[in-house]
Amino acid sequence: MLSFTLLTSAAIAYVSKTRGWTRHPFEMTPQNMIEALLDPEAEGVGKLIWDAYSHFYKDFPIENLRPLLISSSDEVVSRGAFLANELGWRARALTPEIAVLIDCANVGIRFNAIGALTSCTTSQDGDVLGKLFQHLEDPFKGVRWRMVQFVRLARSKQLAAAIRNAASQRPDSMYAEISETLRWSMRVTEVELQRMVGHSEAGVRLFAAGMALRPRSIIDERFAEIVLETGDSEPCEFVSSAFQMHAIPISAEFGRVENSGLAERSRGAKRQGPSQSAQG
Repeated sequence: MLSFTLLTSAAIAYVSKTRGWTRHPFEMTPQNMIEALLDPEAEGVGKLIWDAYSHFYKDFPIENLRPLLISSSDEVVSRGAFLANELGWRARALTPEIAVLIDCANVGIRFNAIGALTSCTTSQDGDVLGKLFQHLEDPFKGVRWRMVQFVRLARSKQLAAAIRNAASQRPDSMYAEISETLRWSMRVTEVELQRMVGHSEAGVRLFAAGMALRPRSIIDERFAEIVLETGDSEPCEFVSSAFQMHAIPISAEFGRVENSGLAERSRGAKRQGPSQSAQG
């Protein structure tokens, strides 16, 4: 009997190996995956997350993500926030649950919640956007970087709603000043950008870095230069990294960043800027 069991196990292992099978006690349904992810001690979380993502991306109802977002476990919530960020607009129906997470003490959860809300909110979500916009002053650098991306990528009405509501929520703050500067248009002039990059508030300077990188068909190098010339460590770093990765400046031949003089210019600015910035 023992020999038969061993032979059977060996045969299964051989067939699994040669045919690329993975042995599971049962084939997991999308709901099984969510139930597994609700366990803070679950194993194989990475694979579970991406398998669940593929089902959400197809036809698995997004409402099934809600239990992860409202869990009492930060470990579980972080999984839900990550999925919401990756799903973007598909997470639109869960905007209220995601919005709660932008003030979470866990920096990773805040980071992914802001990323999700960048994609799934509209100008109709003014209150949420106003609170999100105030994370330009977040104590953690990674979250501040995420906010620069929000300023870069938000649609004009979405950004306008964020600024307007932040100013309303904190009328005696830098947000009221930003709102006044952009009351007529979401586009800044060179003069306005120069004024913002020299502002005493770090949050305004970061906002200026995001505005300098807002798409105008392609990035206008003059605006990026204004930020880089300040030598202000964090805004310069964020602008520089954009040109090292994906921002396409006017002078880029055939849209290739490496053919732009600003790519090397931004590397130089990063080296020459102040050596330290708040890491959070």
